[in-house]
Amino acid sequence: MKKTSDINALEDICKEIETEGQVTGAHLTRLSATFGPRFAKAWETVKDRRIKKYVFKPSGRVVWIVVGKGREYLVMPAADFCSCEDFYFQFDKGHLCYHIIAQKLAEAAGRFDLIEEGDRFYEVLIREWKAVETRVSKKHQKEGATP
Repeated sequence: MKKTSDINALEDICKEIETEGQVTGAHLTRLSATFGPRFAKAWETVKDRRIKKYVFKPSGRVVWIVVGKGREYLVMPAADFCSCEDFYFQFDKGHLCYHIIAQKLAEAAGRFDLIEEGDRFYEVLIREWKAVETRVSKKHQKEGATP
């Protein structure tokens, strides 16, 4: 299944990046060959440091956010999940969105912004991110509805 091979390829390359302590030209070539234009968008996102790792204290909860072109997306790397529409419509077809690719690369390369907050902000921020998801979902439902 393509989904598994893409995820495995990405995870293998990320392990190499962590071990070597850098992203090499060989890594970039392999990533480009595997993911094509999605890699280009992901790499631009990494270079622009649009990946945020929120760590809540004292619980240690971690939330990853990728700042996309129009809004922020919640990424759960352990589940290979992203809150973007591309994920919802393409993941079952073996397609990783560029937000997941960017998050995994940023984590492996240490190219992300670390934001530490108290646990009291966790629910506030989750509610805020979910509210954006709800607004976007309703907007797309209206656009897709027939009169």
